[in-house]
Amino acid sequence: MSVLTVHQLTKKYGKRSVLKEISFTMEKGDVIGLVGPNGAGKSTLMRSILSLERVEQGSVTVEGVSNQNPEFFQYVSFLPSDNYLYQQLTGYDHLAFVASIYKLERQIIDSVVDSIGVRSYVDQPVKSYSYGMRQHLLIALSILTNPRVILMDEPFNGLDPTSVIELKQLIRSLRDRGISILVSTHNLDILEDLTKTIWFLKDGELVKTSMEHSEETPFYIEFSMPDGRSAAQLLANSNSPLPFREAEDGLVTDPAYPLEAYLGKLLESGAKVLGVRRSNGNLEQLYKEFYEIDSTV
Repeated sequence: MSVLTVHQLTKKYGKRSVLKEISFTMEKGDVIGLVGPNGAGKSTLMRSILSLERVEQGSVTVEGVSNQNPEFFQYVSFLPSDNYLYQQLTGYDHLAFVASIYKLERQIIDSVVDSIGVRSYVDQPVKSYSYGMRQHLLIALSILTNPRVILMDEPFNGLDPTSVIELKQLIRSLRDRGISILVSTHNLDILEDLTKTIWFLKDGELVKTSMEHSEETPFYIEFSMPDGRSAAQLLANSNSPLPFREAEDGLVTDPAYPLEAYLGKLLESGAKVLGVRRSNGNLEQLYKEFYEIDSTV
């Protein structure tokens, strides 16, 4: 049985159809990337799923419960692009307020605080939080009710590289717990690192695709160093240097050399490997083709 089912969802602004009979399902533990330029309808789709937008037709259910039923919101959470937090309240105040609405016990709050990693600042007022800390608090709020699905609208906006890495790790941990996640972001590199399942929104229609990789596709290795050394400093000056291309927060391997050789050298140098994925720019190229963007510009 599908966790989330969206059937023929249609939304219009005047005569313009923003969503045209959108239908899809999400299974347990799915992580799906939602892609499209500004104005394509990504936020409208998420808000319509949550019944925050009036739609012309269509239905949405989570495990058979309609989005017209208040019980629906125990199973689906929303991480909006604008974080609505009260500056004077602490993180714990926010969590306690939501817990009181759903009649949750204190130990559930404490469990979420520890699992999301906000213990060190949860008792501080939100006005003292960095943007990344606020995003972590919002995710803590979103999982208090043990949801089946989380909708994330541009969760990586405004995050520094360290916070991006931490949020990606958190999304993977939620996926491993069986939570299904629909994440909208303009950052194609982040999506390629999180999922192969990408959905495009164009002219009100949803087009689904899966990113496939070949054995000739190089790997992107994301890592960090306590002393801040770069990939060039780690690999280029070693006794048996490996060819690579530097990338944000990591490096791209040469497919002629085994992945294990790169990982071995990084670990020997004291690097903390944060993620490994195939990296061939497929999503960026597909995006350009799908939205007819001139690559020469």
